[in-house]
Amino acid sequence: MSRWRHALGRFQSTATAGAAAGYLLAATITGPFERPTLDLWFWAGGTLCALWNVRTIIRPKVDPEGTMLAPGGPGALFKTLFLEQERVDVEAVRNVKVGPTAIAGTVELGGGDTATDLQRALPGIEAEHGLPVGSLTATENLHNAGQPTVTLTNPLLLEQPVAYPGPSAPGRSVAHPLRVAMFQDGTPFGLEIVGSHLQIMGMTGAAKTTAGAWNLWGEFITRKDGALIVVDITKGEQTVGPARPALHGAITTKAAARTFFKRDLPAWAAERLEAFGKADLIAWQEGCGFPYLLVHLEEAADIFEHIDMDEFVNLARMLRSAGGGFVWSLQRADSTQMPTIVKGQGGGKVCFGVESGHDAKWGLTDAQERAGARPDQWRDRQPAMAYSDTRGVTPDRIAMPQRWFDWGATNAERVANFRAHCAQYPATARPVDPTTAQLLNTLAGTAGGPAAADEMKEAGVSGDYLTPDPELDAQDAANPVDPDAELAEVTDVPLGKPEAEKLDREDALIVLDRTLATFGDGRPFGPKDLYGVMASTGFGRGWLMKQIKSRVDAGVLEHDEEAGTYRVRVLANA
Repeated sequence: MSRWRHALGRFQSTATAGAAAGYLLAATITGPFERPTLDLWFWAGGTLCALWNVRTIIRPKVDPEGTMLAPGGPGALFKTLFLEQERVDVEAVRNVKVGPTAIAGTVELGGGDTATDLQRALPGIEAEHGLPVGSLTATENLHNAGQPTVTLTNPLLLEQPVAYPGPSAPGRSVAHPLRVAMFQDGTPFGLEIVGSHLQIMGMTGAAKTTAGAWNLWGEFITRKDGALIVVDITKGEQTVGPARPALHGAITTKAAARTFFKRDLPAWAAERLEAFGKADLIAWQEGCGFPYLLVHLEEAADIFEHIDMDEFVNLARMLRSAGGGFVWSLQRADSTQMPTIVKGQGGGKVCFGVESGHDAKWGLTDAQERAGARPDQWRDRQPAMAYSDTRGVTPDRIAMPQRWFDWGATNAERVANFRAHCAQYPATARPVDPTTAQLLNTLAGTAGGPAAADEMKEAGVSGDYLTPDPELDAQDAANPVDPDAELAEVTDVPLGKPEAEKLDREDALIVLDRTLATFGDGRPFGPKDLYGVMASTGFGRGWLMKQIKSRVDAGVLEHDEEAGTYRVRVLANA
């Protein structure tokens, strides 16, 4: 055990042993009661005893690894949790760190046990020692499978809502973490938003909007170099209304969303990439002279149903390189709500309460599932509780519960407080570059134009018909039209892309089944291969994906989640 002692302790132990050996040698030669041997025994021996007594009194109760050595201390009790149980083979508990609100240490397992075995045993250990559910979390050690890290925290710390504490770094860059929540061990959660996309998932009532979106926006708008655009075609003003003064742009109609993702944002990304190339920038960074563009998709499943998802995937790749990022928020991120390839574009996940363990897997990473994260324990009974696996979250915290800040005790108070906060940080105080300014001007014209224009775009009329063209206008001026002249007989031609007449559900199902039959040879296919079904039936992507899911559940189709493809099940002859 001497290797665990302080260097001074090792020296004192060696000196004491040497002195004792020297005295025994001298006493053997001269006799124990002869002078000066007797004097050395009294004076040198007494001095050594005094030194050991002083060391015992002043020695700290924490060793260099932070283990509480005092009997009954927090560190000793932490060790007892694992050493005095028989559910898994624990050989030792090392490197125990005792903090104000958490204790963590390395549990060395034997008998071939791993972190997974320890995670299964944690509920029993909690019950045996009378701890609240969720007090213990175990995470894998990538360097040693038999030495997971275990953290003991107090779940009751987050039992009540945590009030929004105010901006964490007003006036700084968005490159610095955004403080949006508090972990179960009492430390703040800083979300690193730059350089990756983010998925937020949770059931209705789990506060993914008032806690998830509003906290993210509330911190983002206090920074000096960020531009924020919110797209919400479902709840509209209910979500973006209180935040409008702080938003650089807000899109609340289907037509404006289609135009934004198909034309406006790709054009912005292309110009920004060209500007980055001239500035020798391979990625956005603090102080580069360009604002970071964050596009937040609220109720994203509804948006995905009305835009081209192949184009969105390409846009997601461009946006990250062009100094921007997406945040998409939805209730269930399965393949019926969004293509699998879109989830692969994300860089982080935040999962609020969900309905069931089956739903949880769509909002968690594989590492969080292995670490024992269970968002289904909260459902909508504990709003704002979440797990996060994003940039800046260490492996020992990906399965540690956190509570996102609350803007008030009631919904009315939340809206009022958030509205007042956004009014203090208007978008006009955060200037943008010319390319982004052009995007915002275009967006303002699209979102704020007459309702008739939106209706025409909804019907499929190209934006080219609504945009003035100086050359064509000059031709019209040179060749005026006589309004009193008789009109020639012509065949009516519908403007824009004709809308398919919507079939009844039974006929639509027949069309779908006939299309699926063409893949009866076992060839894999994706949702994009069934776009013709939507065009011929008049039904949207949501209906199509629900029908595919029902056939997967019935065993008619096989689903490859990793590839995002489907295959018609071929029955073998008996």
